Amino acid sequence: MNSQQVFTDVACTLCGCVCDDLSLTVVNNRVESTKHACDKASTWFQKFESILNRDRQSKDFCTVRGEASSLETALKLGRTLLSDACHPLVYGLSSSSTKGQGLAIQLADRLGGVIDSSASTGHAPSVLAFQRVGESTSSLGEVKSRADVVVYWGSNPVESHPRHLDRYTRCGTDTPNRTDGTKAFLIVVDVVETETARQADLFVKIDPGSDFEVLWALRGLVQGLTLSDENYGGVRREELVSLAEKMASCHYGALFFGQGLSQGSLAHLNVEAVLQLATDLHRHTRWVVRRMRRFGDVAGADNVLCWQTGYPFSVSLSRGFPRYQPGEFSACDVLENREVDLCLMVGAEGVQQLTQEAVETLSEIPTIVLTHQSTELPFTPTIEIAVQMYGVHSPGTAYRMDDTPIPLRSFFESDLPTDVEILNELLTGLTRE
Repeated sequence: MNSQQVFTDVACTLCGCVCDDLSLTVVNNRVESTKHACDKASTWFQKFESILNRDRQSKDFCTVRGEASSLETALKLGRTLLSDACHPLVYGLSSSSTKGQGLAIQLADRLGGVIDSSASTGHAPSVLAFQRVGESTSSLGEVKSRADVVVYWGSNPVESHPRHLDRYTRCGTDTPNRTDGTKAFLIVVDVVETETARQADLFVKIDPGSDFEVLWALRGLVQGLTLSDENYGGVRREELVSLAEKMASCHYGALFFGQGLSQGSLAHLNVEAVLQLATDLHRHTRWVVRRMRRFGDVAGADNVLCWQTGYPFSVSLSRGFPRYQPGEFSACDVLENREVDLCLMVGAEGVQQLTQEAVETLSEIPTIVLTHQSTELPFTPTIEIAVQMYGVHSPGTAYRMDDTPIPLRSFFESDLPTDVEILNELLTGLTRE
């Protein structure tokens, strides 16, 4: 691929936006320029290249205990390790695609192990809250077309999801977003003045750890109650009354919350309060709530796990049927408690969110890691196999933060295997039933 080529309608899986309108210009097996991509995506795409005719015996492709190895040797050892494991963990999934995620679940089921995605270290409290009180949702396209009030709570999308304001809410530009030609009113609620807050029509600064108090006060106002105190979570009563009136009087509202709201020991209560606020607002108008999902296809991992086990993450298959218990079957917990004797990682993006104790366990037990060449690990895997990147070297499917499936296309060639091929090889070679 020495001549210039232009690829259109390319999807980016760097964050949960999964923008699929990108154009890439490839020259001499490198991404020369990008169009419609944010700065983060441009930098990310430009580090990839075509992977062809390389030395398949080099450390770039496959290692066993830190030393270069052939793929056949690594697969043979991997089958032996998996067959001998009594209680393995399958973890990651967020950099895979739908088929790879399904095979990972099949492998965990065959082994009677635990399977978990990187969601357990991110928006797990959100899922627990959804299961308790339900959620009001929509596609991002509906928000873009209909919302006249948009709230970002505990989220700074200008830095974490750079195109979210322009592409999905259009709050970051002067271009009208709604079908009637008007522009959405942007509200930011956070503990500090972020870059997103500086672009907002209204910024509400609250005290750290006071999200629940402020949300509960807003619920009372929306229900017609009178607040007795002068201040709630660092926000004056008059300011809360004005905010509640603005939210209740809009035609269509959308609230996006980030990890500023969904982290901490009681984060699920914060998310429950947000969801219940949306339900209360339905007495007056239409409101939806959405999470600002993190990197890659973590939403796809949740969806595929739900299809096949009934649960989104932290699932144990050790008894021959799925059991769901976040805090017990989560990757961090089973590793910290040393309850697993092997870990198969399908993608390594979630490693950085694991605790130090969990990483120490990974350095002590056999590990099989299917990852990309750009990933750095805080431990030396027993087996590390470089695989193709979906949406770069091979086609696939990723789920956007609103659970919309987005097709991925490739723009580089590669003679690396896909994780689907490796997982199939491991599955067909297992000796245990």
